[in-house]
Amino acid sequence: MNDKQKLNTAFRRMRSLGVTASLGINGCCRSCIWADLAREWEGKPVVWFYKGQGNTLRYDDNGMLTSHHTIYLNHNSEQFPEMISKCVDILNDVGLKAEWNGEQSKCIRVFW
Repeated sequence: MNDKQKLNTAFRRMRSLGVTASLGINGCCRSCIWADLAREWEGKPVVWFYKGQGNTLRYDDNGMLTSHHTIYLNHNSEQFPEMISKCVDILNDVGLKAEWNGEQSKCIRVFW
């Protein structure tokens, strides 16, 4: 599997567990995105990557990520720490390298 397939597979698996998971949230920054989508996401586990400020994921013709060596996924672990930990496990299970130290204020780090 290439990088794009791994990310898409991981996010599909997260959604199958009931996590609101997205690689394509647009906004100028995390604070604005949380403010805009707080009602929609209320009471749900959420993992997301935002594309604002030139932060779009870009792939080569073979589906390998070319724009980043590390991406940071935002989440709402304060309400759902065990579910966010499962998301990290999913990322690793599909062949990505992911880590999270369990702190609500820290992003999930996915790196190559």
